[in-house]
Amino acid sequence: MGTDKPVDSFKTVRIVSCYCVTCDLTVHVNGTPPPLACPYCRKPYEQSERDVPQAEAAAFPSLEETRARMAKLYRRPPKWLAMLIISVAVLMLATAVYMQLRSIGNYFYQPVVSIYSFVAGIFVVSRFLIAPLYIAPRNRDFNPTLSVLVPCMNEEAVIRQTIERVFSAGYPADKTEVICVNDGSTDGTLEQMMEALTLHPNLVVVDFAKNRGLCHAWAVGVLLSRAEFLVCVDSDTFIFPGSLKKLMQGFVDPTVGGISGHCDVENADTNLLTRMQDVRYFFSYKVMKAAESVTGTVSCLPGCFSAYRRVCVLHVLDEWLNAKVAGEYGNFADDRSLTNLILKDYKILYDDEALATTIAPESWSQYVRQQLRWNRSYLREIVKVGRWMWRKHPVPALSWYAMMWMPIVEPVVITAALIVAPLMTLLAGTGNIVWSYMLGVVAITVVWTMHYWERTGRRYWWTGFIYTLSYMTFFSWQIYWALATISGRKWGTRG
Repeated sequence: MGTDKPVDSFKTVRIVSCYCVTCDLTVHVNGTPPPLACPYCRKPYEQSERDVPQAEAAAFPSLEETRARMAKLYRRPPKWLAMLIISVAVLMLATAVYMQLRSIGNYFYQPVVSIYSFVAGIFVVSRFLIAPLYIAPRNRDFNPTLSVLVPCMNEEAVIRQTIERVFSAGYPADKTEVICVNDGSTDGTLEQMMEALTLHPNLVVVDFAKNRGLCHAWAVGVLLSRAEFLVCVDSDTFIFPGSLKKLMQGFVDPTVGGISGHCDVENADTNLLTRMQDVRYFFSYKVMKAAESVTGTVSCLPGCFSAYRRVCVLHVLDEWLNAKVAGEYGNFADDRSLTNLILKDYKILYDDEALATTIAPESWSQYVRQQLRWNRSYLREIVKVGRWMWRKHPVPALSWYAMMWMPIVEPVVITAALIVAPLMTLLAGTGNIVWSYMLGVVAITVVWTMHYWERTGRRYWWTGFIYTLSYMTFFSWQIYWALATISGRKWGTRG
């Protein structure tokens, strides 16, 4: 790999462009050896060179500003308030357990709702009991070669900062390369990438003339990479200093195939929706992924910031890239499917000390599309993973088989608990489990939202209740639309 050396102002740099006529893609490099053949069809490139003016350095937060941002993200409340928060959460949970035991008779006339509530409660509580056992991978001063893959479509406003933040993350320059893939953008994304290329010899820019989908944007980076490890970063994700090095430390163990970093929401202060997502992100990482990491079975390495052992990806790349849904090939491969292909034979971990922030959807329409794509991904994977998960540690195996059906039956349970049960009470005079069910929902929401407040000091913890309400009334039902449109192939948030 080349060395990302500082460059002088008012100079030109030579860009080498390698074009594949068959695949209609171009690879641009500056200072690193150009590839000789297309990674897809293996045919020789048509190569050209040109001198271009060196671009001006991009404006992005300084190291001091970034550290201040990191400190602000985890500003915990006073000890007395933290103890009060914990006490309230424990009290609510104990009350919910008591109500479940008191209304045990409900199991006879509302078995679906009662059994589901019991299993869901056990599942969530178990996450909170296992998560404290989590320990982040230790720093072993492990500095292997790595390639940072940045797939991108229509992100001209942020892609330059994403690139600059990777290069300023403090990882050894002679062991780092960044591969940015422009997936047929229709805005100025490619121009922003090319400007960054004039400043960073360790940057490789791949341009798809037409949109080919996220999986191909990742795959071409995997094939072009010359490193031992791959770090996947979304085009709107900003890495904090030291996070690349920290993310590599768990790979000292040769049985580890992938590691997830930790992402908070960069634009959490924008509106109610982004605050709600920040609370939800924290729970999904610090509780769910932390608990899964204890047994090395993290079920999804998010595309926003995760790392893979490249040899593991190459081993499953063909299967992943040529995934079928309903017997048809398509652009179905994503972060969850890649994770599960590797999880079958390797450990997958989570490192909560490898920090980054990512831009979350700011409009409800964008958020709905994102959740629909995630639901499709979930449905495509549950059957595949269910065939072999039983071979793993019994705790994550039991959790998986319980969790795999919960989102599918949950809308039915919600309807039975909040609509059917009250009608039965009114017409037949049978017991009413509405209050017991709702108390359980509220108690669990209190526990994870207050845990968020106690750990971060961010006062909009209450927006977690907005998440619960929106999920119960709308997003839980989206699973059925995802099932009906399971062959959908769009990026999701990019339309």
